[in-house]
Amino acid sequence: MRIDDRGQIRVLESLFAVSVVFSALLLVRPIYVSFSNQDSQNTLYSIGMNVLIQLSQDGELGKLIRQRNWTEISSRLSIMLPLGVSYNFSVYNENLEIINGSAISNGDLNGRSVISIQYLLVERTQFAFYVVRLQLAWVK
Repeated sequence: MRIDDRGQIRVLESLFAVSVVFSALLLVRPIYVSFSNQDSQNTLYSIGMNVLIQLSQDGELGKLIRQRNWTEISSRLSIMLPLGVSYNFSVYNENLEIINGSAISNGDLNGRSVISIQYLLVERTQFAFYVVRLQLAWVK
């Protein structure tokens, strides 16, 4: 009686593939961004400004502020900002009175090096002016 060797090779091949995948997962560390202090500030400012420009394209951010849709703004910021960045978002009217009654943030900024970005926004349908302040910090 002859034993079929084809099945044994497939099992060995699959065990080898599984060991390669698990060893790769064990050897790869999470990638954290580490910058010097000034580079960190410049990088956060660039990230924040790009996010605000992307949000305000086609009047989307102004529309969301006019509708007082803070949860949608918060979810869009969480999607657009990279992992490891904590934010606080505030909206002021032309008299510099805060508009958003609830906090729009994804974490605590206390004790961290925070960059603050102020952005002047014009809502086109009602010609309302808003000052948007986005504060960013690296989460460590």
